[in-house]
Amino acid sequence: MTSPASPDAGDLGALTEQTRRALADDPRLGQLDVSITLRGQRALLTGHVVTEDRRRLVADVVAEHLPGYDIDNATTTIEHLPEPPATAEELGVDR
Repeated sequence: MTSPASPDAGDLGALTEQTRRALADDPRLGQLDVSITLRGQRALLTGHVVTEDRRRLVADVVAEHLPGYDIDNATTTIEHLPEPPATAEELGVDR
């Protein structure tokens, strides 16, 4: 039994770019703060996402675009920053 041929460096670069673009274009995500590194048949995901649901969805989208690859999701979840104050009162500024 033979294993599938590993893609060459040019193919890996194209696959990486296509998958990164899929993350950015997916209407469920629009995710750009995730890096993808392909090594053999493994995809390493690094970067930041805003929720645990997004973290899982990023891995799902990558798996959809890279069938047969093992997905190593090393992304980290960060919480939203608080909304900036909208009024002078919220800022504590006297008028």
